[in-house]
Amino acid sequence: MSRPRIALGLQGGGAYGAYGWGVLDRLLEERVEIAAVSGASAGALNGAALVSGLVSGGEEGARAALATLWRETSRRSPLRGWDWGMAHGTFVEAWVDQSLAFTRMFGSYVAPFFPRFRQMQSWRDSVRASVDLGALAGQGCIPLHISATDVLTGTARLFTGTEITLDALMASCCLPELFAAVEIEGRRYWDGGYAANPALDPLVFGDNNGATDLIVVQLTPFVTGEVGVLPSEVASRASDISFNACLMRDLDRLVTLQGEARAVGPVTPRLRAVAGLNIHLLRAPAELADGGVSKYDTRWSTLEGLRELGRETADTWLAENGDAIGAASSLRSLETALAS
Repeated sequence: MSRPRIALGLQGGGAYGAYGWGVLDRLLEERVEIAAVSGASAGALNGAALVSGLVSGGEEGARAALATLWRETSRRSPLRGWDWGMAHGTFVEAWVDQSLAFTRMFGSYVAPFFPRFRQMQSWRDSVRASVDLGALAGQGCIPLHISATDVLTGTARLFTGTEITLDALMASCCLPELFAAVEIEGRRYWDGGYAANPALDPLVFGDNNGATDLIVVQLTPFVTGEVGVLPSEVASRASDISFNACLMRDLDRLVTLQGEARAVGPVTPRLRAVAGLNIHLLRAPAELADGGVSKYDTRWSTLEGLRELGRETADTWLAENGDAIGAASSLRSLETALAS
């Protein structure tokens, strides 16, 4: 039997992108073929590493590129000196947590005094070391779509093919509270998560990529058990709601449209496309919902732990839903996903 062809939607989420790395690392061990990728923010960086690695070295090349991306990120982390692995003490962790909370609340006031940080130089260097940008524009390359948010209009801009430059990737993960807007062709852009996190339409209706399945890899859980009362905790939850809003909207629209198309029979090319695609949501686990790990924490010990959580979550999801890949949609209702 031919291998299922997977279109991947990769959500953003800062350091939680290392969890997404673990998910992808596990999925690459399965008998599937990646047909197209769409990503926002950290999902865009994961997508770029994944696709360029697949071009240069197949599944093993992709796994190596993803590992390099996150290793290089940790190597340039401002918290690197506080990464003591298993020797983390209560005092150290409390200090790091408070520092990251301060960064979230007051980063926009401090960042202008650090030009290299403001211009995302560490991210740029990490991407240069791990992603072959030329391969992303090569003929026959797996279609990759990167979203960014136009500052003036608030609408999503999708970059693909030769449009995917280092600046485009930086635009996709440009948090305005920390980084200066990235200018491309006279337009300024912020993080793609505000408008398309990630964009699903090009995976479903574009490219003619022959995908049999769409798997959305979520980094920020829809539901949390507690918000907290500290300003940093409230700001974190408000950010999560904002970055999940467009994904919830797009998934709800997609599964509703698929149900209708399959019930009455597809009568247009767009309806045929959505009716013939199996839709899956690989939900972020509860461990990411409790806020125990900051999305700003890029220490290697943290990233490595997130990677292992991603592999474990993907392994459990495959045990429960692997038989549906290539055969049926495992996501049939957004309400069910929110309740479970």
